[in-house]
Order: sequence, then C-alpha cells, then structure tokens
Amino acid sequence: MAEGFLRHLAGDRFDVNSAGIDPTDEVHPCAVEAMSEVVIDISEQYPKGLRTYLGKMGFNYLIIVCARAEERCPKTFRGVGTTFSWIFEDLRRNEEIPYDSMLERFREVRDEIELKIKEWLEHPEQELKKLREERERERRERLAAARWEADEHAQRLEGLPQDRRARQRLPALA
Repeated sequence: MAEGFLRHLAGDRFDVNSAGIDPTDEVHPCAVEAMSEVVIDISEQYPKGLRTYLGKMGFNYLIIVCARAEERCPKTFRGVGTTFSWIFEDLRRNEEIPYDSMLERFREVRDEIELKIKEWLEHPEQELKKLREERERERRERLAAARWEADEHAQRLEGLPQDRRARQRLPALA
C-alpha cells in the first residue's frame, strides 16, 4: 500500500520499489480492495524479497513500515542513503478473522500510510530533522554508556595494588 501511495502521490519524483522480509505469494486481497477504494490500483503488484534489490541498486531512501522488518533488517544497507522507520500495524497478524474485519483493519492502516506519506512529501525537512535528532540522542547515549564503562573500569583499577594497576594497563608481552 505504501508503494502504491508513493507512486500515486509523488508522481515522477521517485522511482519506487517495494520489498519485504518474508514475502508471501500474493498481495493480500484486502490491500488490493482497500487501495481500489481510493482509486489506486495495486492489483498488478506482487510481493518481492529484499534480495530482489539490495546490493543490486542504490536507494536514496529506505522506508520500513513493519515492526517485524525493523527488528530483522540490518541497521545499515550498502547503497542506501537515509532510512526511515514508519511503523504501522502488522496487518498479517491473526489471519483468522472475518474478511470484513480484516478489510476494515487494512482501511485504517491505508489511511495512516496515506497521511504519513503526504506529510513527508509536503515537509521532508521535518522528517529529516526528527531523524537527525534521533541519531544525535543515540550518539549521546552511546557516549554516556562508554563514559560510564570507563569510570567503572577506573574505579576498579583504583582498588588494585599499584603493581597490578600497571599490569592492567599494559598488554602482556610474550
């Protein structure tokens, strides 16, 4: 659905491709129906795995839309510029519900995806700012953790006798 919206809303601004961690045999019928309700035809689409594209072509943006994919995807991909994680409800969980209930779930997520893509296309700088802030927060957390570890190590060394401290700092020579 995200691919369909991005193709529809962005026009020729992007070459759009879609792939998943565990591709199924076909696009879910509820996805096709939900998108047809907003006059976007995805009936000719078919599920593809990540190996279809990654490492074979470059991408300016990688947009992850599923929590399972976010958990299982590598954090960096060769040939990918910026990665966004826009996590929506996993529509394939609990496939045992009635079709009408499943279709309603797809409609809700379809509308969320549409709003997110419209927002991004209208104000890409806001999404990039959020991403920079998140990366900076993660960097500060890593630095704080490294500082804490160094402090802990220094405290342990202070408790050692003088001759053991010197041995702790220098690698053993054979």
